[in-house]
Amino acid sequence: MRRGRGLLQRITEGADLPGEPLPGLPLVEVAGDRRVLVENHGGVTEYGREQIRIQVRYGQVCVCGAGLELVMMTKEQLVICGRIESVHLIRGNGQ
Repeated sequence: MRRGRGLLQRITEGADLPGEPLPGLPLVEVAGDRRVLVENHGGVTEYGREQIRIQVRYGQVCVCGAGLELVMMTKEQLVICGRIESVHLIRGNGQ
């Protein structure tokens, strides 16, 4: 199965197809400076009004800003609202 996924990923990248991620890979969508959607997450690892970290398959997504709030969370996706200043990926375990 893993080999098939790698092949599919190489074909997708080689064909320069637009942006739908492969199944199971995280998708981060930023809407202006007020909302961030994360799909295919592994849970929240840090939660505060100025920083929220979300576990993803290959590291963490860190959302920084002011007045941050986790307004919706399901097994598949979560939504953070507030004044978004930055969103960045931390590869590995984030330490």
